[in-house]
Amino acid sequence: MEVEKRNKLLKQNNSYRQTIIRIIMLFVVTVVIGFEIFAYNSIRNYYESALIGSMQNQARINQLQFNTYMNRYDLSDIIVGDKNAFYRNNETQVQILDNSGVVLFDSQATNQVGTKLAQSDVSEAREGKLSTFKSRNPQTDEEIISLSYPLTANENQVGILRLTSSLSEVNTKIRNDMFFYIVFGSIVVIVAFFVSLIASRRVIAPILDLIGVSEKLAAGDFKERAKVNGNDELSELASTINFMSDSIIKREDMKNEFISSVSHELRTPLTSIKGWAITLQSKDIQQNPDMLNQGLNIIESEGDRLSMMVEDLLDFSRLQSSNFKYNKDKIDIVELVKQVHTQLTPRANNEGIDFTFTSIYKSVIVYADKNRMKEVFINIIDNAIKFTNDGGNIDILIDQAGDNVSVTIKDDGEGIKEDEIAFVSSKFYKGSSSKSQTGLGLSICEEIIKAHDGKLIIRSKYGSGTSVIVEIPRLDDDKEN
Repeated sequence: MEVEKRNKLLKQNNSYRQTIIRIIMLFVVTVVIGFEIFAYNSIRNYYESALIGSMQNQARINQLQFNTYMNRYDLSDIIVGDKNAFYRNNETQVQILDNSGVVLFDSQATNQVGTKLAQSDVSEAREGKLSTFKSRNPQTDEEIISLSYPLTANENQVGILRLTSSLSEVNTKIRNDMFFYIVFGSIVVIVAFFVSLIASRRVIAPILDLIGVSEKLAAGDFKERAKVNGNDELSELASTINFMSDSIIKREDMKNEFISSVSHELRTPLTSIKGWAITLQSKDIQQNPDMLNQGLNIIESEGDRLSMMVEDLLDFSRLQSSNFKYNKDKIDIVELVKQVHTQLTPRANNEGIDFTFTSIYKSVIVYADKNRMKEVFINIIDNAIKFTNDGGNIDILIDQAGDNVSVTIKDDGEGIKEDEIAFVSSKFYKGSSSKSQTGLGLSICEEIIKAHDGKLIIRSKYGSGTSVIVEIPRLDDDKEN
């Protein structure tokens, strides 16, 4: 079993590490490739711009030289008369075109002489604009760049000067420079890989710790605790897991105590019923009417108590079900509380308790299940009577606050200990008071109130008394009377 867990954890470790490494490497490789592309374009633009600038300077010089001859000769005379010897000083191919784009002269004596060129640079130059055009030499397949420059004489365009230069030297320089950038990028990728290995270990370690803790919690080991280091998100998650674990332990203890208490409470009436059932089988008891009636009354009373406890458990279970339906309707909460007060006044008086009801409102309409809300108030007041001594006071007050109506049941009984207030309405909780029972009264009340979009608020001071406040929404059209 331990081997399987270890193998599972190892697989998870490798999986998470690989994911982190992939993410880091994907980012680094993307950045490096982007940088390489940027560097390549920048270097190419630099060298091509330098070459184009040099060709432009050559073209301007040629234009000046050409103007010297044009003062005395026209374009055809210069070409026929071989007055173009200065073109041979250029390192680039030089072509002279007429204004229609026909090649009149070629320094490299290519077969283009006499043909009309339709490249974009020539078309732009025919319109008096300087233009460049990249292509490939059909004979050598090397990359070339051409620059067309309008020839002018006496402010009139008389032809086109076209310079063509090979890009082989430029490409060689680019390859040499890019070799450095490629080596640099490769080093960055390798370093990033090792950094990602180290980083993945540091990132994954606390995650794996949390996974291990979670698995143990799932297996029922709620004493396991996650390590909390720092103030980051993982530390916050670890704290949350630890808090959850503490809450589970607390609720498990409450649940176990509840089961124990319920078992005890159920056993008590069952024992009494069984004991009296056996006793009543005695011929002596059967011949004693008083003892017989006493035993039967006890059996009936204990049976009723047992039935009520079972009903509470069933009631609580039904309320927890998502299929449970409330019969909600418009009801007068003032009238309902008044009925409960009237119903429980005799019991309070028998206990020597002063039981009062106060409301400045004749009517407050709410949308609620009448029977369930009545059950809420009976449960709360029943608890108040139970924990209020002879000569004490219980007051019921109805008030409105905004869109809500509040019903406060206040007693001056023994109160609730401060560390118990947060749990008195929790499931499976049994208070430390000797008067505490296993009844699910307040838990049932809270479930009912939540189903009515309300709140159950408990305020208490140990030794001074308790106030239980029920807040539920009133209807919007209800007004103060």
